[in-house]
Amino acid sequence: MSGGLFSMAWRNLWRNRRRSFATIASIAFGLAAVSTVAGYMQAVNNGLGNIAVHSDLIGHLTIYKKGWQTEGKLHPARYLLTEEEIDRIRAIVAATTPGARLAARLSVMGLVSNGRQSTIFIAEGVAPEDMSLLRGPFGASDEVLREDSPQGVIVASGLAEILGLKTNDAASILVSTVHGQANAADIDIDAIVNTGNLATNDKWIAMPLELARDQMDAKGRAEALTLLLPVHGTGQPLSGKAADLAMYDRFPPDDAAMSALRQRLAAAFAEAGIETDMLTWQEMSPFYTQVRSMWDMMYGLFLGVVLAIVVLSVANSVGMTVVERTREIGALRAIGMRRGGVARLFVTETALLVLLGIATGFVLALLTRAGINALDIRWVPPSLSKDVQFYVGFDPLRTVLAALALAALAIAAAFMPARRAARHPIIVSLGHV
Repeated sequence: MSGGLFSMAWRNLWRNRRRSFATIASIAFGLAAVSTVAGYMQAVNNGLGNIAVHSDLIGHLTIYKKGWQTEGKLHPARYLLTEEEIDRIRAIVAATTPGARLAARLSVMGLVSNGRQSTIFIAEGVAPEDMSLLRGPFGASDEVLREDSPQGVIVASGLAEILGLKTNDAASILVSTVHGQANAADIDIDAIVNTGNLATNDKWIAMPLELARDQMDAKGRAEALTLLLPVHGTGQPLSGKAADLAMYDRFPPDDAAMSALRQRLAAAFAEAGIETDMLTWQEMSPFYTQVRSMWDMMYGLFLGVVLAIVVLSVANSVGMTVVERTREIGALRAIGMRRGGVARLFVTETALLVLLGIATGFVLALLTRAGINALDIRWVPPSLSKDVQFYVGFDPLRTVLAALALAALAIAAAFMPARRAARHPIIVSLGHV
């Protein structure tokens, strides 16, 4: 009986080809649109995560001495990590998290001058090798510090514009050491970059860690240790397509993975008697979490609109079919088909339409993704100073869930008019004009 029902439903499907094709197209285009948006969202989220970890030099996990975040700015000498503590932490990380790398960091604040005028600056002190590692696949060669330039710094473009500085110019800085004394030094402008952030582009500087330590009178010490997991292989800069794919197709460790890593390290540090505070890259990048929440809300709204349009299209198609076939329904009921059988027939027809629409939608989504990516559209995202490819990824989970939601709602929308038609009295149905 089920085979006969399926055969009858398949034949009925093509009695009005135009309407069937229109319904299949609405389902296919709806699913393709949802899949494309979901894929783009996934690529953007991956890109934002990698920008936070690498371009913003946040790394995956930041380790502080306990109390630094609340008291460190007032009493830096007391809350900086000592050389001995740094060595012990490195040993623990090497034992518990093989392949991870630690970069010592020390921030510096003060005045920078071109000899005629001065302005404030905020600098990140990091070893050139560590900065190259943190930049990972996304750092251009002019965005990392040089090993052969101990006084060389990278200056944000907004700050360079304020002071009229250009590459290879010289400047001077004045800072306060951890003991409150004034200290000055000459610096060389090795590179000028755009941070992509208005809040930092007029004051940010990157300088070698040893220069920062000399200025802060903090030999061998560090404000924080930035942990980078071996997610992107060697961490050597990439270019072109390779950099784009690395940015969009690889997502930094998620909340669960980072929480597990923090708990594991916290237990090891506690056992060794080292008191630390740790922040994951998600906690260090509120911009990422806010943008991701915004994308999730926009996707939910878009999905709701698409589902509503597709469901209304299916319901309208089934409703028109039921009206046109009222006499046929009466005839089927007259020869012995039960009400449930009539409802199942129309639901089976709708299910076949939905399956064809979903299959077509998957193919259309893949073709759309391939077409957009083949165009190689370029743009400059926030926090990057170079252009990257406008890329559409593929989010299988969201796509499958959207397909299931479309199928369930479409079949439910078809069931109601089919059920009402099956309940009509046979005589009334047969006399329908």
